[in-house]
Amino acid sequence: MLYLIDKPMAEIGLRTAAGDPEAHVVLIQDGVYLTPDIDAPVSAVERDVDVRGVSLPPDIDRISYDAVVDRLVEREVKSFV
Repeated sequence: MLYLIDKPMAEIGLRTAAGDPEAHVVLIQDGVYLTPDIDAPVSAVERDVDVRGVSLPPDIDRISYDAVVDRLVEREVKSFV
């Protein structure tokens, strides 16, 4: 399951993802300001990171919007935007 997380809905989105052993979290828009403490892979959209001038922790991967679209096609998605 792919979880798209933005800041306004982050709490519920991350709580939902934490209960999913197949979760992959993608931080988008202002969600890139978050540093989720979750036992799942976490990525952040690189364009959103660059626009906001955010420094990511080493355990959060940068991902392009094209890669996000590819993953949207491959996996079921829950959006918390």
